[in-house]
Amino acid sequence: MPNKLKLLTYSVPLAIASLLLFSGCSQPGQTTEKPKEVSAETKETTTSAEDFEVKLAGGKLGSESIAFVGGGSSNKLWVIDAKYHKLVTTIDAGGPKLERTEQRYPNLHDTHAITFTKDFKLMFTVDWFNYDDPSYVIAYDPTTFKELWRVPAGKGGHHSALSPDDKYLYVANQYGDTVSVIDIEAKKKIKDLPTGKGTDYISPSMYWDGKAIDSPYLFVSVDQEDKVTVIDWKKNEVVKDIPVGASLHGVNLTPDGKQVWAAVRGDVKSIVIIDVETLEITDKIQFEEGPTHISFSPDGKFGYLTTGKNQIYKVDTTTHEIIWNSTGTTIPAHTGISPDGGELWTLNHGMDQRYNYQLGGEVVSGVQVWDTENGELITEIPAEGVPHEIQFIPYSALGGGVALTSEEVHSHGTHSIAEAGEKIYKESCITCHGSKLEGGSGPALNTIGDQRSKEEILDTIKNGKGMMPSGLVSETDAKILTNWLGEKK
Repeated sequence: MPNKLKLLTYSVPLAIASLLLFSGCSQPGQTTEKPKEVSAETKETTTSAEDFEVKLAGGKLGSESIAFVGGGSSNKLWVIDAKYHKLVTTIDAGGPKLERTEQRYPNLHDTHAITFTKDFKLMFTVDWFNYDDPSYVIAYDPTTFKELWRVPAGKGGHHSALSPDDKYLYVANQYGDTVSVIDIEAKKKIKDLPTGKGTDYISPSMYWDGKAIDSPYLFVSVDQEDKVTVIDWKKNEVVKDIPVGASLHGVNLTPDGKQVWAAVRGDVKSIVIIDVETLEITDKIQFEEGPTHISFSPDGKFGYLTTGKNQIYKVDTTTHEIIWNSTGTTIPAHTGISPDGGELWTLNHGMDQRYNYQLGGEVVSGVQVWDTENGELITEIPAEGVPHEIQFIPYSALGGGVALTSEEVHSHGTHSIAEAGEKIYKESCITCHGSKLEGGSGPALNTIGDQRSKEEILDTIKNGKGMMPSGLVSETDAKILTNWLGEKK
């Protein structure tokens, strides 16, 4: 299939309102209300708005989620609206800006990893700042983008994954030949597991919607030793090495946790399939070029993978039949499937065929978005850096039922949630809860965001609790206070 973007023309017919006919069951004295007719002007306005949204998204609306992407050499994390396919902001991982003087991959200031806890309340990346020092795990609050803490891992921290219970974060140290085990609650490294040269990628324990993949193991690609290393995450021990015959990168569990697909390059040029129960290779799917990365549909029926020569495939996970094959722009590498299963996102290590300029001194890379049904390119999102891991999180994780409009934020003549929240607090709450949220006749609120969800905070503000009466502030002010207090951690 050609790699040029196909412009899709959507025609949405105007809805024609029809009179609903009611019969039978009416009792004497009862009247039947005539249904309200929707004016042609209203229908045309609605249709026009829907058409405009589709155009904004590049021809097709995506899932209502936010995609966080490791922006690689930009030293940033990309934040993309997955519904409208728009890069909305980036998060700079910071750190000392030492020069990249060696040929390394990952290099210094090179953020590949993106990992979320199952409740979407913590986000992790890994960054390396000095060749002589270890890389650092950096923990963020994804709602505020604030760095919460950082701890050392190993040299050349590449990719990361959490245990299914979110107790431990595992970091693949490309130049440390180990996987570091980070205790999330203690915020410290507790162990380095010896894995081998070129420790690269770790199978994620979650793909979408906060659901853990049911597997007793994590699987690690060790690309310079041509093997998959198996970690028992309950014991934090290496239990087996599985030779696969050549260098590899992606290694991913099927959503049901029963198989592992490893993307093996070199002379093998295959997806090597490993049975999780026996830890034995059971099958291979051969390709013309070496595979790079794999993702699965939410129902597990299809696998999507990238290979050399910019090829992208959809494969039936049962029959291994190729459903479609498309050609992407320069090196589609890592992949991700939207939570609704409708889109394949390829993270491309170059998209300069259309963007004849440089960003940050490097050629333009970015994301291409493909229709999983037919393999057609929907749109693309150019950005600075080289993208790697991706994680979709639902809109609800970034505001949910207490999300605010700009009009509400500005309702007090203020310009931010923080400014508005502090103003309302001083007017309505300070007497009982203290000038520094330390408490008084009411409880302390300085860490309420760690103790209660935003929904719980909103319910208390609106309906009262204990000695606190209901209705102290308006609906809008309650939402502003909720968002402000929810960040007190």
